Amino acid sequence: MQNNKSYFNLSASLKRLLAGGCLLLSFLVSSASVAGTTLYHIVSEQELATLTKDNVYTPLNFAKEGYIHFSKLSLIPYYANELYKGESAKKLFLLKVTFSDDDKNLKWIGDNPDYYIGLDLSMVEQKTQFIKDQNNQWILPSQDL
Repeated sequence: MQNNKSYFNLSASLKRLLAGGCLLLSFLVSSASVAGTTLYHIVSEQELATLTKDNVYTPLNFAKEGYIHFSKLSLIPYYANELYKGESAKKLFLLKVTFSDDDKNLKWIGDNPDYYIGLDLSMVEQKTQFIKDQNNQWILPSQDL
């Protein structure tokens, strides 16, 4: 039987080249921008109407927290039902925003995307009204989001 170990013996310069390529690929993957991702923000009709000035929406808790919380679509029903239980809001909207790759105001802490300036409403791609089901729970509308 033939020894195949020599097949895997690479020259030192080729090993360095491969290691450098792997390192570069690792860096690119780990530092890849999450901007360009579509995110969502829940807002009541009253909040959107009263907290918008010069077409920029800034929620009440912005002064205290310093950011606007956005979420992935999968977390929206949970947040809607936790933050707007019962009759605390008659009408909710879901704002859909896709952030550009160079938007330095979008920052992620774990899986939580936050936007650190007021939201220019011209960035909103879609404003969709939430509905409640027969159990008085907020549910995502059936239209494409």
